[in-house]
Amino acid sequence: MANISVFLCKCFGEIDNTINFDFLREELSKDPSVVLISIVDSLCLETDIEKTVSQIRESNSDKVLIAACSTLSRGNLVIESLIKEGVERHKIGLVDIREGCAWIHGDNPEDASKKAKDLINMGIAALQHKDMSDDMSVTVHPNALIIGAGPAGLAAAMSLARTGFKVNLLERSKVPGGMLKLISRCYPDNDDASNKLGPYLREVENNPLITFYPQSKITSVEGDTGNFTVHFSFQEKDSFIQAGVIIVATGAKIFFPTGLYGYGEIKNVINQMEFERQSLNGSLETKKPVFIQCVGARNRERPYCSTICCPISLKNASRIAEDIPGASVFILHRGIMTPGNTLEKYYRDTLSSGVQFIRFEEEQPPRIIGSDYVEAVEVYDAITGITRKIETDLVVLSTPLVPNNDNVQLAEMLDIEVDRYGFFSEIYPMHPLETKTDGIFICGSARWPVSSDHSILQGKAAAMKAVSYLRQSKIAASTLSRVPGLKSGHARVVPESCTGCGNCVAACPFDACHIEKLEGRYISIVNMMKCKACGSCVSVCPNGTMQIPEHNYRMVGEMIKMAF
Repeated sequence: MANISVFLCKCFGEIDNTINFDFLREELSKDPSVVLISIVDSLCLETDIEKTVSQIRESNSDKVLIAACSTLSRGNLVIESLIKEGVERHKIGLVDIREGCAWIHGDNPEDASKKAKDLINMGIAALQHKDMSDDMSVTVHPNALIIGAGPAGLAAAMSLARTGFKVNLLERSKVPGGMLKLISRCYPDNDDASNKLGPYLREVENNPLITFYPQSKITSVEGDTGNFTVHFSFQEKDSFIQAGVIIVATGAKIFFPTGLYGYGEIKNVINQMEFERQSLNGSLETKKPVFIQCVGARNRERPYCSTICCPISLKNASRIAEDIPGASVFILHRGIMTPGNTLEKYYRDTLSSGVQFIRFEEEQPPRIIGSDYVEAVEVYDAITGITRKIETDLVVLSTPLVPNNDNVQLAEMLDIEVDRYGFFSEIYPMHPLETKTDGIFICGSARWPVSSDHSILQGKAAAMKAVSYLRQSKIAASTLSRVPGLKSGHARVVPESCTGCGNCVAACPFDACHIEKLEGRYISIVNMMKCKACGSCVSVCPNGTMQIPEHNYRMVGEMIKMAF
């Protein structure tokens, strides 16, 4: 049995005002494995940490149990401080007797003290049977690969290059800029799109840390966090890049509503992107445009709202109303979506400019009148209950952004997820730019339809997340945690007893387990760089061959016995 030192933290009265530390000392003294019981005012203080380390060394303790606050508070900081002083991580245990005990049982000190005793005894039992996982580390390639040179990818590239890291920027088209280079003005400031793109395009052209690969396509991806090898075709040649991180900024594409409202058959029925193109080249001529919202969206096939369609219509409609005297502009909608103060003001300003809004229901969509050219649009006004006939010389259909065709293929190569519509998806709502693979990030409309401003912000945010990996010379698997601090270990397979059933492969949400053939039989292999010690594999292993050493069956069993 290990010799254990127990340190009880008062937390300046936050704990010992409720819990009786004399009672705890008396109970712990009955345990022959406890060689030291020390009560300290606060383990957050540097002086108390030094004193604690000195006592550990003097007592010749094998392991240390800290009874203090939780890991979600300052518990991890205490552990990290002890590690810096030379105490090995697997020899430290932490028991929460503040948030999970003293704070929630402040009106019942007697039972709170008994609960604290049980928690500490369980912590001692855990330490006695706690094992240590193997660890590994990879050397980080200090450069980034960004897939897509739209607003998000350009913003990420500029941010990383200005931080001092090399950037490889891959783009499927001939020039950078994405859809932003195809439009005239941006909402909500109505600024010229070229003004917004200009600084990023100049950065790509002039910054020696950015290498741009136009008309390129990824063919395969290998490796793990900090050490990715990406093969791609460029100028009809096969090439490869080694990168520490990957940022996916591939954007989305416009949905073309062929067959809806006469699109593709009637000459003056166009979509928003065609409206933008005509605005750019000066060929737009209209005094009576009608904008129809939610064309191909918010229906059975695409039940989602594309978020940018309403602001785009507000921008283009108000532009016509303000620039063309006597213009009659209508927006036919199923509910204008303008979240936030800025877009709400944008909507009210559009109202003030003279643009008229008519709400229709999905079951009674507008009807196009005309054959070669639209002459009018008939719509049932859901507010007044009146059917209105609107003369028009141009119908503009607002369609959603939809995923790129190669998203699923790219997701398989990167070992990340796509959602049910085909956009790249995150698995942790609290970390919306991260994927299940550490070091791979998603931003912009590749993740979900967003405006150019939001794409740029997400690109910058993804770059800053990437910096946290690139600034390290090596990355240890034990640091790749989804919770604060180090992760609790790695799953470990006992090869002799593994039957190769594959349950762990099916259960692992991070694809850290796979089956390999070894000496004529199939067994499970764990990729420590991907494993997050979530325990899913342990729960489905039929014979206990899959374990997390820091939280193994024996340890859990002894904790339960101690508690009851």
